[in-house]
Amino acid sequence: MTAPQSDAEASGPWDQLLRTEGSLIASVAAAGLDGLRGILRAALAAAPADEGAAACAALLTELDRLPDLKFPARTARQVPSGTASTLPPMPPQPPPAPVTGIAALARELAMSAQAEDFAAGAALPGDDPDADARRGDEDRYRRWFHLTLLRLPERYAAPWRRRAAEADRPGEGPWRTLRGWADEELLPPSADGRPGIRTARESSVELRDLAELVLALGEYDEALCHLLDRLWTGGSSQLVTDEVRHAYRGELSRRLELMERSAQGGTERLRACVSADEAVCSVTHLPPGAPGSWWQRLAEESHGVAFDLCREMRATGLNVEAVLPARPYREARSHTQGDDVRLGAGGRPGDTLTCLRLWLRVDDQVFPGRVVYRGKE
Repeated sequence: MTAPQSDAEASGPWDQLLRTEGSLIASVAAAGLDGLRGILRAALAAAPADEGAAACAALLTELDRLPDLKFPARTARQVPSGTASTLPPMPPQPPPAPVTGIAALARELAMSAQAEDFAAGAALPGDDPDADARRGDEDRYRRWFHLTLLRLPERYAAPWRRRAAEADRPGEGPWRTLRGWADEELLPPSADGRPGIRTARESSVELRDLAELVLALGEYDEALCHLLDRLWTGGSSQLVTDEVRHAYRGELSRRLELMERSAQGGTERLRACVSADEAVCSVTHLPPGAPGSWWQRLAEESHGVAFDLCREMRATGLNVEAVLPARPYREARSHTQGDDVRLGAGGRPGDTLTCLRLWLRVDDQVFPGRVVYRGKE
């Protein structure tokens, strides 16, 4: 006959530990459980139709049955009476704040298949111990979340934005409104006073308008870099770095001004336009934004300015041609000259991921294009 279990055996190790009065370890375990409960409840509220929702609810029920820790933890190790303690007092350990709201949503996005497929390497910001408690960290998660969505195809980004609108209420703050191809809110205002970024739809968007968008987002997006010929030397040049952004802004301005000073209707204007388009499109992520993403739409708008100008010149009888290198890199190579950028992530092996510079022909003179592509394993 099997002997009946004692109360300690029946309660299980979690229950035993949490009922150990005066235990620092019990305090730490209880704090960890509180944080886990908060995370699971936030995840369940955010994704009630998830395949793991039923199991999550059952686990929360089990966790709620565990005893709450009602007694204070000791702050120093007990020693036998009459014995001097050489150990310093241990400071009380505050329980970690449960991760909810935009932080929980950002972490869910970081672990999602969409981020893995379309924004490989998009690392969450680390918790900042000097930030203003939770508000400072929330801002960092919020920026990362919305900037990462700009790299995803819109059909995947839209549901995440809807969830953020329901789960997160960013603080009131100023907005910086720039010219764009649609009315969009790209980045909410920050609690530190930095304005949000949004666009107002214009019937005609010029390269200078697109350049302003690139520079504005480059001040916030730590993953954004430039691969601009003459400035890029093989490393990743992050635009959040003041020195890098200053050098890029100078070259971008030079190319825009050269285009705007060129004579209307002349081939030099087309060459300058393609050069300015290259400056805009050379700002990218590694890997670049996926087809259908906001960043790819910006590249399409930028290339479109050059294509429109080329069509206008052809209509007047000029012998000019502009070409966007093909999506399969084996075909794109016929329009590039070997200074393309090879990546090991993004798309599929052999894909052209984005065009940095259009291929251009003016009469018999050819100016090769330049692309970023996914190398074959």
